[in-house]
Amino acid sequence: MLAASLFKEVFYQSRIPQLVMTLDETKVMVNPAFKQFIGYIDETWPWSSLKDFSHPEDYETDMQYLGEVIEGTRHEYQMEKRFITRTGGIKTGDLHVSLIQDQGVSYVLGQVIDITEKKEIEAKKQKSDEKYRLLAENSSDIINLHEPDGSYIYLSPSISSLGFSPDELVGRHPYDIIHPEDQQKIEELLSSLNEEDHVIQVTYRVKGSEGEYSWFESVLKAIFDPESGEILNIVSVSRNIEERRKIEEQIKKSEKLAVIGQMAAAVAHEIRNPLTPIKGFLQLCDDKKQYNEEYLNIVVKEINRMEEIISDFLFLAKPQGILRNPLNIDELLKEVITIVETGIKSKNVVITMNAIERNVALYGCPNGMKQVLFNIIQNAIDAISVNGSIEIDTAISGNEFEISIKDDGEGIPQEVFKHLGEPFYSTKEKGTGLGLLISHKIIENHSGRIAYVSNHGEGTTVKISLPLQNSDAS
Repeated sequence: MLAASLFKEVFYQSRIPQLVMTLDETKVMVNPAFKQFIGYIDETWPWSSLKDFSHPEDYETDMQYLGEVIEGTRHEYQMEKRFITRTGGIKTGDLHVSLIQDQGVSYVLGQVIDITEKKEIEAKKQKSDEKYRLLAENSSDIINLHEPDGSYIYLSPSISSLGFSPDELVGRHPYDIIHPEDQQKIEELLSSLNEEDHVIQVTYRVKGSEGEYSWFESVLKAIFDPESGEILNIVSVSRNIEERRKIEEQIKKSEKLAVIGQMAAAVAHEIRNPLTPIKGFLQLCDDKKQYNEEYLNIVVKEINRMEEIISDFLFLAKPQGILRNPLNIDELLKEVITIVETGIKSKNVVITMNAIERNVALYGCPNGMKQVLFNIIQNAIDAISVNGSIEIDTAISGNEFEISIKDDGEGIPQEVFKHLGEPFYSTKEKGTGLGLLISHKIIENHSGRIAYVSNHGEGTTVKISLPLQNSDAS
């Protein structure tokens, strides 16, 4: 009696949901913890049968196992079981069932561990995993999971576009199908994956099952262990860009043809302009059957103009070789100023030059740089009507050598700014715009840049920036 009384005390005081049932299921007793488990806190317990509050699908399994226990083929059993709550909801428990004896009568003891929250989390994760699985398996992109060394753990079914099944490549390294010439580039980029939240993008060639290569683009990101900081896995998303590259090449060719057509039309137009007076004066000489020195001088000037246009055009079309000659900008500026002295005297323009007083390490093409300085200074002179000034400063700023050419001319209207450097666009009556375009190209070949600051009526400042110690400049 003491044992029975003690068992009853433990049964009702236990925080673990428990139930006791007769073998014929005619009587079921539950403790307060079980009532609370399925929502009967203060209410009277209404059920007399296990079936009344068991999920139908789980009840059948429960009864099957219970029958085996009663028959003696099982001593006890454990299963996940769903229970119907007071409000009709579902609670899931890890049910452990065993037989107990009381005064020679056998009873079934069931103890339940509430795993409802755990199952809900698992269900949400499974649902989320299912979404990602559907995304991966139905995406045209190839979604891969890699070991830290790069070998494949998972490949989405779209790898079949290369003639492989996922199983064929699992465990293998991507370098088995990546073009050998592209592997070093990939290896260098992969080293940066050690940085948290760093994503890399790389293009390379991949060999299909038939041995043919296609261009691919991949985005890769590392997954880190939050405790050790080590890379656990690498995720990559790869896309075949073979068709895109072909389209881009076609666009580039079309753009080149369009530019060639525009340049050819512009050159033809510019050459036709001087041809008109040449033809006219030659016809006059032919009609009068006499030599006219004035006509001849005009013809020679127009022919020289045509020659300059053709030379400028050839400079733009011809690839420039790489030069590593020392550049003395101050000396080049002095030479250019000497060349333009005649023009500045007639306009009463004063040029002042403030040079730095130490040697700098600049490399490139002296003749090309001289042409740039001449073009910009001549433009500054042309912008001044009379009684103006041009100030030239050279200085070092960080790792750059800067040349600033400032005039107090008319300035550049804002609508003209967007056209600076375009071929055959010029505000001068006989300008071709090629001088400024050539200047831009020369500075670009020197890995430098040109910037303009101008307000209409307030003059213009042109700033040229060149990298110091740039032995690779051209």
